[in-house]
Amino acid sequence: MKYLIFDAGPIISLTMNGMLPVIEKLKEVFDGEFVLTPRVRYEVVDRPMKIKKYKLEALQVNEMINRGIFKMSTEIISQEKMDKEVKKILKITNGALRTTATGEKIKIIHEGEAACLAFSNLCGCDNVIVIDERTTRMLTEAPENLENMMERKLHTPLDSNLELLKDLKQFKYIRSAELLFVAYKKGLIPIKKDKNLLDALLYGVKFKGAAISSVEIEEMKKMI
Repeated sequence: MKYLIFDAGPIISLTMNGMLPVIEKLKEVFDGEFVLTPRVRYEVVDRPMKIKKYKLEALQVNEMINRGIFKMSTEIISQEKMDKEVKKILKITNGALRTTATGEKIKIIHEGEAACLAFSNLCGCDNVIVIDERTTRMLTEAPENLENMMERKLHTPLDSNLELLKDLKQFKYIRSAELLFVAYKKGLIPIKKDKNLLDALLYGVKFKGAAISSVEIEEMKKMI
């Protein structure tokens, strides 16, 4: 079994760009399951369902869960095991950086991202985490750059204990931009393919929250 584990960000980004149906198209050609954790469901269904501005999008995602496009992690791993792993990951990640002035711990990731990492650790199968947020990816892709990035972001000097991160598994990630790139190559986008479509897709998710640079986008376009 293979799993694509979805964080909230890519679902929100694809929804805001009118590309949510592409997830269903990708599911049809993927040999595995698309997984949501309860925390991510809260972020993309339960919470926005109470806000009229976002209620329609929440209903659309909920309907995809009901039809089995997304499978809940609780059908695969008990929530008790997930909760323990989430606490472990949050303790490790959010203890790696502190402010130099006060020693206050810096929150690097939240429960939604931690739940995705937890499922990846526990599922025992090939998996990729679908996540747009750069900070979480840097935990395993480039932890040595994390301190500098967070110092720039917070405008304050930090002390680090990156040894805490060494035990984190080497997670595999994909962004909403790469999902759309795959969908474009497979002809799954319900828009006539021309030279403008890929450009519009990639920049569309960039401006809706995907951490991807213009340089990366232009390189991806050259691959077609």
